[in-house]
Amino acid sequence: MADDPSVLVPGTGYIYVAPPGTALPDLSKGFDPKDSTKWGPEGLTWKSIGNTSLDNGIEMSVDGDEPEVLGSWQNKSLKTTDPGKTYAVTINLSDFTAESYKLYYGTDKGLDSKGLFSIPTSPTAQNRALMIAAVDGAKAVVWHYPKTSIIGADAVTMDPAALGEMPVKATVVALNQSTPLGSVTPVFDLATGLKAPAA
Repeated sequence: MADDPSVLVPGTGYIYVAPPGTALPDLSKGFDPKDSTKWGPEGLTWKSIGNTSLDNGIEMSVDGDEPEVLGSWQNKSLKTTDPGKTYAVTINLSDFTAESYKLYYGTDKGLDSKGLFSIPTSPTAQNRALMIAAVDGAKAVVWHYPKTSIIGADAVTMDPAALGEMPVKATVVALNQSTPLGSVTPVFDLATGLKAPAA
């Protein structure tokens, strides 16, 4: 029995960041998630976030109130509310680099003249566009968020039997009033690219 083309086992993943507002690369002519230089002009802007946890993966969460049922005297279930939702992505960074430190500790300053990274006394979440490619062999799903606010989410872990991890949380925020919070593709073939649906 053949695999269902719309299901995915995300055995490999790639995460990229860029300045807020950076567009999603053109996925229509194929997509190599390992090599951003093949993505056209946008590929020069997107930078790999590096290695991330294999054991913990990433977590895409949603937070907000549950819809509330409102009723009238005549109809007890007349309408439901549409409460706001906040979306976030938790990523466990395994590369201990200046960029990882910026995202975890909340600063735009890199290494100093001695090669040291100074941990700020007043952390500030860092704004980045975020792109996540979840890959299953020759197919993938790609998420794109034009703007996220990223800062450390939990303790740095140093387990002698595993890679060290720095968890960061990327909260999805609006780039502006006219831009969607983000987009996600259906499962598509990496070699042939994302195809527009038939009319």
